[in-house]
Amino acid sequence: MCHLKLGLGGWAAWLVCLGFVVPASAQLSELKSALEKKGKDAERQKTEKKQDKSAGDKAPTGSPAASDSKAAVVFSKSPINPAKPKDLTTTFKTGEYIYGLIRVEKTWRALLRKGDKEAETVEVPLDMIIDDKTVGFQYITIKQREPIDSKILVLDIAPKPEEMTAYKDPAFTYAEGKGRRRIGPDDFTYELAKLEAGKHTVKFQVRSYGDVFAAGEFTIDGDKYKFYEELREKVLKEALAVDTMPKAGMTNKDLEAQMRKLLENAGWKNIERLVIYDKDWWLERVEGGDSPIKSRYVGAAAAAKADDGSYFWCKCTFQQIKQIDGSFGPLELEKVWPKRPILKENVNK
Repeated sequence: MCHLKLGLGGWAAWLVCLGFVVPASAQLSELKSALEKKGKDAERQKTEKKQDKSAGDKAPTGSPAASDSKAAVVFSKSPINPAKPKDLTTTFKTGEYIYGLIRVEKTWRALLRKGDKEAETVEVPLDMIIDDKTVGFQYITIKQREPIDSKILVLDIAPKPEEMTAYKDPAFTYAEGKGRRRIGPDDFTYELAKLEAGKHTVKFQVRSYGDVFAAGEFTIDGDKYKFYEELREKVLKEALAVDTMPKAGMTNKDLEAQMRKLLENAGWKNIERLVIYDKDWWLERVEGGDSPIKSRYVGAAAAAKADDGSYFWCKCTFQQIKQIDGSFGPLELEKVWPKRPILKENVNK
């Protein structure tokens, strides 16, 4: 059992007691961020497991916690100008395009990072609820200071592909959920396409640890929901045109060469590019806490040309096992994630 005071430096000790895996060169500020992320990940996993086990249960919902009446999710049949929203509606017919805008009372930094001025990312947790059933819960990560310090978030739901902003702005990352569908028009159009003929209520809400910071709903009616299945294919094609690999977090030519060799030994051919996206190694302990280190691992992304001439990339995890003498053993390929398509011209962007 850990006995400690959460004074100066206590964050680091507390994190060790929790058994959280931390980078080998982590500093105190990074530990604080990691701890907050651990809590969010736990909430995310808890929510997703609950959804998996209780499909069809009434969705968690509520009124916005913010007192400002402007805190809401609003909708339109055309792209919404955040500065001057107009032509807003809460009724749609099948075959119509759908655009959204999230407005909150305080900045995203204040709401979701407790005003942390050093925070470089903010994760916005979003529910999609259809007919009182949660069909999606995932995070949109804001990665640049200006949108982090704003009170709005543009939400493409079922946009015209050429008017879509989702997946195109490097300031935002859209997390994947079930079926590796990304939150945003990829997943939203998928869910709309599954609806049966008739009238349905669709709700979106920003919800974190039980607090609802913004919510809004609309109805959609008709008998041709297949329109959204066809729209999704166009959305995915539009997204593919701008999709790139993760940015490099570490540059180590010797390590990259070892990784390439391991992938080739695993059957990879025509590797075009490999980047290490983690900034440092991560340590894995036997039982968490201050137990002995079992191994260290690092994440990379590799792109290759397929036999049919198309291109793809995957996330990969490489590890080194801790040896008896305290050193780390040879590099091993630990895991390869599913393939993602990428255009040839985007491989080196």
